[in-house]
Parts: sequence; C-alpha cells; structure tokens
Amino acid sequence: MYVPLARKYRPKRFSEVVGQEVAVRVLRNAVKQHKLSNAYLFAGPRGTGKTTLARLLAKAVNCLRPQEGEPCGECENCLAVDRGSFPDLVEIDAASNRGIDDVRAIRDAVSYSPIKGKYKLYILDEAHMLTKEAFNALLKTLEEPPPRVLFVLCTTEYERIMPTILSRCQRLLFSKLKDSQIVQHLKNICQKEGIECEERALYLIARLSDGGMRDALSLLDQTSTYGEGRLNTDTVEEFLGILSQEKVRDFLKLLLNSQVDKAIAYLNEINQKGYNLSRFCELLEEEVMDLILYRSLQEPERVVRVEDFHRSMQSVPLSALLYLEKVLNAVRAEARSRDFLRAFELAVVKTQIIKDIVPIGELLKGLSPSPSAKEEAETTKKTDPIELLEGRLDTFTLEVLRRARHEKREDKFLFYIKEGELTQEEINRIKTLEPRIDFVVEAKAEQEGLPAFAEKLKDMFGAKVISHEQRGKGKGPPDKGS
Repeated sequence: MYVPLARKYRPKRFSEVVGQEVAVRVLRNAVKQHKLSNAYLFAGPRGTGKTTLARLLAKAVNCLRPQEGEPCGECENCLAVDRGSFPDLVEIDAASNRGIDDVRAIRDAVSYSPIKGKYKLYILDEAHMLTKEAFNALLKTLEEPPPRVLFVLCTTEYERIMPTILSRCQRLLFSKLKDSQIVQHLKNICQKEGIECEERALYLIARLSDGGMRDALSLLDQTSTYGEGRLNTDTVEEFLGILSQEKVRDFLKLLLNSQVDKAIAYLNEINQKGYNLSRFCELLEEEVMDLILYRSLQEPERVVRVEDFHRSMQSVPLSALLYLEKVLNAVRAEARSRDFLRAFELAVVKTQIIKDIVPIGELLKGLSPSPSAKEEAETTKKTDPIELLEGRLDTFTLEVLRRARHEKREDKFLFYIKEGELTQEEINRIKTLEPRIDFVVEAKAEQEGLPAFAEKLKDMFGAKVISHEQRGKGKGPPDKGS
C-alpha cells in the first residue's frame, strides 16, 4: 500500500527534525535531565512539526533504551508509537471534542496509571478550539496532574489560548521554515525516491508551501506523480495552474514601464485561459517585495535569493516600487466589492503614473544649494586672506597678519612673518582654520633688539614704551592720557 511522503518521511528522532532547533533542544534536554514539565504548549503555523515533536516526546519518555534524550527507535514502545498503537499515547482533536463533557472525560481518564509505558501523554490538537468552560475544567488537571501524566497542547492560534492556561504550560513557539531548509530536505527525499528534479522547481514548491514542511511534501508528492517521476518548473506550474516566474516578471516590467494597454490585454488573456488571478497577484507582490528588499538592504542576500533579474532592475526608483506594492496590496480590498479581474485592471491603470515618478534625491538636485555648498561658494569668492579669518582669531593675531607681507601663489596665500611674531601653535591653528594659508618664517636680524620691537608695538597700539636705560635714569611711566 502506498504511503504518502508526508507520512513516510515523518521524523522518528529529534535529530531528524528540520528547523525548530530551540524546541528540539528544550525537549531533548528535558528528557535527558529528567526535568519534564506537566504541560507543554506548542504554538506555530501549520505543518511546522508541532504534532510530530509531541509524538517524539512520547517516544523519548517511554523508550526502553534512550540515548542522550533520543529515543532508540527500535524497542517495543518506540515501534508501537510509530505504528500508532501505543496505549499510553492519546491524541485528541480539540476541534471536534471541544465541550466541557469531553474535557471531563479526559480528567477522569488521567487518574489511571500508564498501561505499558513510563508516562501517559495526551496530545490536544487545535487546542484553541476548546470552549471557555472546557478550558476552565482543564485548569486544575494541567496544574496538578496525577503522577506520570503529561499534556501537550498544539495550536495554530496562540492568541486564542486563555491566559490562565498559558500560565500553567511551558510554551514552545514554532516558526516557519526557510525556503533553503525545505529545498534541501526535498532534495534528499527525491534522491531516495528516485525522482528527477530541478532546483528551481523545488524552490517554487517551497515558496508555495509558505514555510510548512507538510505542505511542501504534499506538493512534491502530487507534482512528481503528475510528472511521472520527473519534476521541473513547467510541471509544477501546469499542475497548479500558475504562471511561470519569467512571465510574472515580464508582467512586472510592463507595469514599471507604464505599458497599461499591453498589461491589461495580457491580464484578460490569462484570465480566459483559466489561470488563478488571485495567485498571480500574490506572486507579483512577492516579486515586488523582493525587489524592494534588494534595493533597501545593505546585505539583501540574507533575506532574498538574489538573481540577475534583481540586479537588472537597479535603475528603477525605490519610490516607484513602493507605489506599485501599495497598488497591488489594495487589489484584494477592491475585490470585496467587485469582480477580481476588474479590481486587478483598476490597479494596472493606476500604474500609468509610475514612469513619471522621479527619485526625491534627483528632484532636489539644483533646486537650492545646501548650506555647506553656500558657505563654500562664499568662501571661494573671498580674495582677501584676512577676511577668511575674521571672527575666528583674536585681534592681536589678526593685526600681525595685516602687517605681514603676503602674496598669492596658485591657490594658496603665503604670509612672510618674522621669527617670534607668532608661535608655532598659533601658526598651526591658522593653517587648520584655513588650509589655503601658509607661512614663511624669516630669521630676526641680530641688531634688532628691544628698541625695534618697542617701535613696532608703538606703531601697532600707539603706546609709549620705556626702555631699561630710561627706567634706570628715574623716568617713570607716561602720564595718563599720553
């Protein structure tokens, strides 16, 4: 009898689980260290391994020969769990057994000791479907269950679980699997099953499965059967009734080039051929979103599978991509009040203005120079080097520069100063403030002593200066007002 791939390749050990490293590590260590919680809550998207890990936990705690927290997979109890005939593993569909009477039956049954294993384990699938009364009836049992009884609540809607239940469970959150993880697992299965496959087809299946391994295995099973053991992109697209990625990208180029007539004609053509327009719109949105991430991130390879197509769209303004994403996102809202084709056509018409979208950076160019550009222009206009330093130096230093001889050489102003007029620290500071100014320091003449320097100060400040000889002859300071 044929066994579907999703059941045939269900993990039988913790090490075979794809993704969910955190949940696997917590459960394996809990089994190894004998630190099991009374109740666990597994929450996450569909097909990510919640029920599978719950069964693996049942195998691990009841295995007769466990190895480092892993079930051996060969003992009587492990084989019974794999066959679904283990009496101490009870799986309950909470969607159809959601009333208070069903929970009371569970509460009465847990009082009995395990029949064959070390622990009795209850798995409640879709636990969020339990009624409020049923949850309340389960509270005491979850908090203080009988010895050797474990509960695992699995749900795809974590927010619907009552806070009183959450506080009594150890919570493990499951995440969607990456496309690369799904593709690698599908490759291994194709090799074991002798299925000829293209990697692009596997990536298409991974994208369509939306991070769920069960959905990916089901699609692989169906498409490989349809393709008679051969799997390529055309087979997947033909079986699922979707357009190829190349055609989606060609349509995207029509929108970005504002070729509305061709885009609407193509849209009507694929609608007449029976293609799923809703799915086509989703694929189009995904391509636009990938382009937005590629253009926005410094390392897009971490989140986007970068191809030549993305590099070829480098010149498209990011603002145009953001506008297109907003238009496509509104199609579903419009489709609530009108036919999906009409809503899609309206979105295509709205893309007519994309060709007129100009990046903001280019729009601002030439409108007005930035403050730094203005300052640079004003500085360039100044031809007097003293004006370049006014307000930036003290009065004494500026006066020394005014009296100094200077000349312009190419793009620099060269000042000739005598030794001692400015310190090296002051010279360096001036050069820092205005790189176009440089200095030539001339050696001071030997005969130039205090009298000459005094005459300079007199000329500069209009003050009388008294020499040592005058002071020795008894001449005092100048009269006030001299």
